[in-house]
Amino acid sequence: MNPRSLWDELRRYGYVFSWKKSALTYAVGVVATVALGAFFRLEGIFLVALCLWAILLLPLFMRNIYRNRYAQQQFMEANIYLEQFLYSFQKSGKILTTLEDVQKLFPKGEMRKVLDEAIYHINHTFGENDVMEKALEKIGSAYPVSQIATMHRFALQVERDGGECTESILLMLDARRMWADRVYELLKEKGRKRVQILVSICFSLLLCTLLVLVANRMDVDIAQYAVTKVSTLVVLMLDFYIFYKADCKLSTGYMEEEPDQEEFLRQYEKVKKCTRTGKRQLGYFIAKRNVTRGIQMVFPRWLMEVSLLLQSENVQVAIMKSYEDAPKLLQPELKILIERLRLHPTEMEPYLSFLQDYPLPEIQSAMKMLYSISEGTGGNASSQIADIIRRNQVLLNKAERMKNEDALAGMYALFLAPQLTGAMKLLTDMLVIFYGIVQAGTLPL
Repeated sequence: MNPRSLWDELRRYGYVFSWKKSALTYAVGVVATVALGAFFRLEGIFLVALCLWAILLLPLFMRNIYRNRYAQQQFMEANIYLEQFLYSFQKSGKILTTLEDVQKLFPKGEMRKVLDEAIYHINHTFGENDVMEKALEKIGSAYPVSQIATMHRFALQVERDGGECTESILLMLDARRMWADRVYELLKEKGRKRVQILVSICFSLLLCTLLVLVANRMDVDIAQYAVTKVSTLVVLMLDFYIFYKADCKLSTGYMEEEPDQEEFLRQYEKVKKCTRTGKRQLGYFIAKRNVTRGIQMVFPRWLMEVSLLLQSENVQVAIMKSYEDAPKLLQPELKILIERLRLHPTEMEPYLSFLQDYPLPEIQSAMKMLYSISEGTGGNASSQIADIIRRNQVLLNKAERMKNEDALAGMYALFLAPQLTGAMKLLTDMLVIFYGIVQAGTLPL
């Protein structure tokens, strides 16, 4: 990594450089490394090599620490912003008034900065279209949370078209609570994973130390052999790197990043082609499974958008308006659905055929509900809309938990990696012990 870009990134996360603090940090790191090396009886060039490795990794560990703090701060600010925006908008129904109310809760920090920019843009921009939308985009760009984007679109729609919004705001508040609970759970799980990997490293090194004690009881000083020192150095360097890689994965942000839509689209086209030709290409079932999982993740968000649009539009118009902001994975099927609704607006078949190639009963259930609303059957439309949003929240919560599980999927391999490095060290030490015994003449050949 380019050192300049690394320090730029650290400064962006809030790190303030000073020679005194840097010197103290490196001194502590070197002293701890020398103590560790001495414990494993490294000396000379081997100890120097270990210290250089620690010095090279130290700025990267610092980046992870500050990145983690920055990400958690962003999450807390986004969480407060979501909650207070919804409460204030429920009372005023005006975006500018809402932003000014929320601004008071942030005396400083990045959220205060972007709120100031948004309010200034609204108050000092004249002769330009979409002033409110562009102002809210400043906040959405700084805090890329899907719920903030949805909330902003809903607020713009309500301020433009009017209408009763209390029920929708209460439901979005509930969705915010579920999102916050998911992130807090993810934070705890990441903390547990970090401790588990550190314990795994310590345990593997402890086993290596015990074997050295066994060798000493057999009057074999394995630490005097160069191969032992090399293996010790390699294992320690690998364990440092393993923990660094784990720390990188566990220090990622808590904003709800979108999955790779382009990759999902490629796999979707592959499944579509196989379905159309009737031929099963290599990897068809894997592609279909991945696309199905991708749909499970993005469908609830699209359904939330449609549900909020239904506050002021009929079903067909809500679906058409949702197309532009819909996840890319759903856009091909949405295009087909919209065309079918134009030809057969009163029939159920277009709704039932949406994503029919993927066995997801929750989607079929939601589409049947949309058809029922479009036909004005099945009871009060507002209650049905609220029911759709509640179902959506359950689906969204399930999808996001799946994504969190995917994000931590590689941790088990990193948990096992120190055991492999420890096994390599143990094998080397056992061979050296055997060689030492033979050299001492205590083992007959």
